Amino acid sequence: MSPDQINNLIRHIDAHHSNKTGNIYINILKNEFIMLNEEIIIPKIPVSQLSYTEALPIVQRIIPLIPEFLIGHTLLQERQPSHELHNLHFIRVLEGTCINFYHVLRLDFKFGGDSSTIIEPGNNDYYPSYRTNRLYYKSRLVPALKESSPPITPIKLIQSITTESDQYFHTYAIFDDIDTSHITEEFIHTLPDIFPIPAHLYPFIVMDYYTACLNVINPVPEELNRAVTIFEPLFFIIASRFVPVESFIPPSELEANFPDFLEIDANMLRASDTLISLAKEYFSSYSLNRDDQCMLKGWWQIVSK
Repeated sequence: MSPDQINNLIRHIDAHHSNKTGNIYINILKNEFIMLNEEIIIPKIPVSQLSYTEALPIVQRIIPLIPEFLIGHTLLQERQPSHELHNLHFIRVLEGTCINFYHVLRLDFKFGGDSSTIIEPGNNDYYPSYRTNRLYYKSRLVPALKESSPPITPIKLIQSITTESDQYFHTYAIFDDIDTSHITEEFIHTLPDIFPIPAHLYPFIVMDYYTACLNVINPVPEELNRAVTIFEPLFFIIASRFVPVESFIPPSELEANFPDFLEIDANMLRASDTLISLAKEYFSSYSLNRDDQCMLKGWWQIVSK
């Protein structure tokens, strides 16, 4: 019953309630986290997996702190990706013009290693209980066809991933926790120079779910809608370099719906000057800042205008 109980809590979020959060940072591992205005206590979590029964009191505690992140979402009963055993994955379907998008919010509750926050030590079976005012998360827009519904069924641009290990190449046909940064770079290089933050510090476009996804730094409802508007035509440009776009969307439909944003040349899509201008405006609303305290901790603050 716990997934249903969690989803029932989310359904009852008041749309007038605001987040009780502060600044957003990335740490030395480039993981995003947001500062909470109040400390929360994370109970001892099994090393094997965070069950939804054990997650229920955690969700009850965080909903009042991040209602704008969770409103309209539902808990995925089967985690995607499945190896994130100490995360909770929440999903919301957002309508685009020609395709839809899943917004996937992945919240990570595994103990991060700061011994000063420990309330009760862990052991071989459980991570320690700890207090924290940080919430680690991933926030992705994942492109999907109009008829798609949960679980996540993306428009795949990559069918498998080949990686080198011990002088041998291994191919992964199922998503796993491997380095996909080289594919992220390929995605980004298909687009004009529209990103103010270097991709090695924080890539706005990332390879996830075997497709190009957009990182939405502050996933409140109005920002999600704004992100869909910008990302949809950009996704088609990226996709045209990896798969035949006509395999999932007729070119005539793109021409009819994005006449001011897309230019079509020999089945390849390019951004118009209008789209480039709008995309620059969108992404330039974010910047990285680093004061002395951040430098000591290995953090960067993500600042929004």
